Amino acid sequence: MADTFLKIEQSDKAGVLLVTLARPPVNALSLAFFKELKSFFENIDASHPDACAIVLTGEGKFFSAGADVKELAERTTESQLARSVFSRGTFAAIRNCPVPVVCALNGAAIGAGTVVAASCDVILASETATMALTEVMVGVLGGVRHTNRMLPEKIARYMALTGRKVDAAALFRHGAVQDVYPPETLIAEALELAGDIARHSPTTIRLMKEAINLTEDLPLTEGYRVEQLFTTLASSMPDSKEASSAFLEKRTPVWQKGVKF
Repeated sequence: MADTFLKIEQSDKAGVLLVTLARPPVNALSLAFFKELKSFFENIDASHPDACAIVLTGEGKFFSAGADVKELAERTTESQLARSVFSRGTFAAIRNCPVPVVCALNGAAIGAGTVVAASCDVILASETATMALTEVMVGVLGGVRHTNRMLPEKIARYMALTGRKVDAAALFRHGAVQDVYPPETLIAEALELAGDIARHSPTTIRLMKEAINLTEDLPLTEGYRVEQLFTTLASSMPDSKEASSAFLEKRTPVWQKGVKF
């Protein structure tokens, strides 16, 4: 039986999964780990059809130390090209996961670990959390384009060119993380946030996330036009009418189940 590097638990919040990177001692991302992560996020509807939000965190003091350096030391051009298929596929699978992913950044995120965090929809950080792009220290490149999605361009350049870490306070100051919490409360806060997301219409949340992803790199006019079209689509769904009715009737909405796209 193949090793499993993910711990997947149903939390006490309805519709919320707690997923933990668990490859001691630093949750390094081996090729097998990349494959498992990619498969999990690509197949979430089949494996966990009731999931409405995911909290992703790391086991121990590290979120993830990034790519497994032992594997990198043995790389060839061919193996690196093959590996890159699964690494970029993993990041895309997290970003394009149909349900929102909340990163509970519990400790150090290094290299590819930073990219995993950047691929999530929202990041909450522990006071002990840090991010770093240390690729230059081990003779590789990568991670800057993803980092530019959550941090100013000059900060990403600073990280990539020096390999220095950025602490939770700086990540919060520059808008990469939503909030910073004591380590002992981070998971509870992340689950609470994910629970807030999961209480909304699953159909509307899926459409919202897809619209955000599609419009992220579009110019203003074209991006807003796509949003308008998605709004028209959302308003035609049964959950849209239910949301309005529940609001007017001051009751808890009952959402449609089983709508996957």
